[in-house]
Amino acid sequence: MGRHDLVVLTFTQPLRGRDLRAGYLPSDLLWGALFSADVRLQDAPMPLENPYRVSSAFPYAGGEWLLPRPRAADAPGTDAPDSAGDRKAVKKLEFVNLEDFLTLAGGQRLSAERLARASARQRRALLPVTAQEPPLSMTDAQLNRTLRGTRHAGQGDGLARARYAAPLADLTPTERLHLSREARGQGASGQTERQRNAQDRVTQATDTFTTDALAQPRLAFLLETTSDAQRARLLAALRLLADTGLGGLRTHGSGQFTLELQPVPDGLAVRLTASGQHVLLGLTHPTPQEAQAIDDSEDARYSLRRRDGYLDGTTLERQDVWMLTEGSLMPGPLTGQVVDVAPPDFPHPVWRSGLSVSIGIGTTGGAA
Repeated sequence: MGRHDLVVLTFTQPLRGRDLRAGYLPSDLLWGALFSADVRLQDAPMPLENPYRVSSAFPYAGGEWLLPRPRAADAPGTDAPDSAGDRKAVKKLEFVNLEDFLTLAGGQRLSAERLARASARQRRALLPVTAQEPPLSMTDAQLNRTLRGTRHAGQGDGLARARYAAPLADLTPTERLHLSREARGQGASGQTERQRNAQDRVTQATDTFTTDALAQPRLAFLLETTSDAQRARLLAALRLLADTGLGGLRTHGSGQFTLELQPVPDGLAVRLTASGQHVLLGLTHPTPQEAQAIDDSEDARYSLRRRDGYLDGTTLERQDVWMLTEGSLMPGPLTGQVVDVAPPDFPHPVWRSGLSVSIGIGTTGGAA
């Protein structure tokens, strides 16, 4: 186990690509982008004998890093009359703070008050980042006027308490704007679709297609390095990525961001090296021995995700690979592996990371 940094990304331009999801970037995408950026800087690939690891990126708001909802929270629980409603409310939570994460990972329920706070916390954390607050503030009276003709007419304060667990007077201008848009049935996700044309250089035939763009909230991911030299190389690669961008249409400026390093919170750091059951924080491709141990475990809770795609700038397809998803409950910490997904007869390897980053959910010294 090496050194950990919490890398916070603030996007200054929307992301473009496919399968975009607010508040999330997969770990294999981040790992591959770092690997490619490092090759551009160093003119040679980084050795894989002692590789770096990254988690997936999740929302970072108010100085707090949210984590994926544990799969253990989806398991059937008590037969109490209100348990079904609780499970539905929990399933609407994609991201939770560490305290709620540990409660759900342990198979326990959240109280109604904690569920309401968790829902409001997620709603705030998923608001798209803007360069600055809206230039004009929206007063209580102005917001209530925008609600006329909707089922929330005259209920601005009640709507604010239901969505953000706070009175209307405490909402920021950005939160008021999104509250008004949502109440009127207008999307507040920051996702847009743009039509584009491609022209064949030989036949001059034109093909029309669409690209998605997503204004992301502030995100953060864990970076684990094994030496000071490796960390320095990766931080340089990160700075290059900040300027060149992530995702598609980078030549148009898409996916650019600023970055800052934050210390890993103590309550989280102590669990990165804990023994016992672990919950995955990134897409993981287990080794054959680890896969067998998962199959033999009665306590494992997981889902799988197929990862595919094309080589950057080509029509060549990468080989498919199946990954354990974030939030999966494992009988212990995993190592995972890097997989070569190059097309058949390709002249060099194409790496996709399935290296594991996870946290323990048992009782630790100094952790609740």
